Amino acid sequence: MMNQIKIGAFISERRKAKGWTQSQLAEKLEITDKAVSKWETGRSMPDLSLFMPLCTLLDVTLNELFAGECIAEEKWKEKADEVLMDVITNWLGHDQWESKENDTTPENVLEVENVSKLYETENHSVLAVNDVSFPIPRGSFVGIMGASGSGKSTLLHLIATIDKPTNGSIRISGQNIVDIPDEAAAEFRRRHLGFVFQEYNLLETLTIYENIALALTMKEVSKESIRPMIQSLSEKLDISAILDKFPYEVSGGQRQRCACARAIVVNPDIILADEPTGALDSRAARQLLDTLAMLCREYSATILMVTHDVMAASYCDRILFMKDGEIKAALNREQENKQTFFADILKKIEWIEGMP
Repeated sequence: MMNQIKIGAFISERRKAKGWTQSQLAEKLEITDKAVSKWETGRSMPDLSLFMPLCTLLDVTLNELFAGECIAEEKWKEKADEVLMDVITNWLGHDQWESKENDTTPENVLEVENVSKLYETENHSVLAVNDVSFPIPRGSFVGIMGASGSGKSTLLHLIATIDKPTNGSIRISGQNIVDIPDEAAAEFRRRHLGFVFQEYNLLETLTIYENIALALTMKEVSKESIRPMIQSLSEKLDISAILDKFPYEVSGGQRQRCACARAIVVNPDIILADEPTGALDSRAARQLLDTLAMLCREYSATILMVTHDVMAASYCDRILFMKDGEIKAALNREQENKQTFFADILKKIEWIEGMP
């Protein structure tokens, strides 16, 4: 299995070979000195989003970083495959493919067609999203990956009706949301969209139950129907025991599962998840991702998730890779388990980052 202390020592060795201090490496990665110190002493691992830039800075391959040593050329193929699958299994555990029983081709819940977004100021203009098109079928779990500044968050805001595209159309259940007036956008979001944010966005003065019930109340669901709906869903999400607690009294993972309950209970056309695992530890992140996958499988939920996290992406059915405002590639899980899909995602990221 992955040796965290060995990896930390390797990072330290390669950093010193470059003649950099911990502070200089941290500055190049735009993180804190404390984070680098924790890596090098084996107390933590780099965030998955930092693996590729860290490898580039240290002049090592991803497999060498995971192995905690430089790999001799004659042992490269055998050692690289062994290390990669060892690391992936360490993160994800053993997983088998679960097919979705559906004999018919599902309808598209979301259709993005030739969407562009141009931001202009007096001095310059930025094309944040450039002629992007893709469909999302009902019941699917789709991820959008890309580095900071790739356009993925802007695209999510356009789909969420928070911003409007410069060109193109975005259809949700057949309705072109580009045509929705600003004053009607909030009502559309309440009735058709569910949201799971990185920072939970729960009301601290309401209990977990009340946070979920508020979404139903705003959709004018009868009082008699609210309690049984919340009880049934909370059992599925393993939050029944905390319904009477306030958000500050429960863990981050429990708050995120509450956010999932709030998102799915109103039966939205699509759930938009913005870096939902970003504030969670690895155990809570896996529980949340299992929850999102369950919502797709058992509730036919449709989820579009923006993430930089390869582990999170490995739970999806399909990944769209963005760079410079464009969809550069797509990857379907097909019948692969999470471990194999994880490896495929890493290879695709490496390929995209090597593009001119």
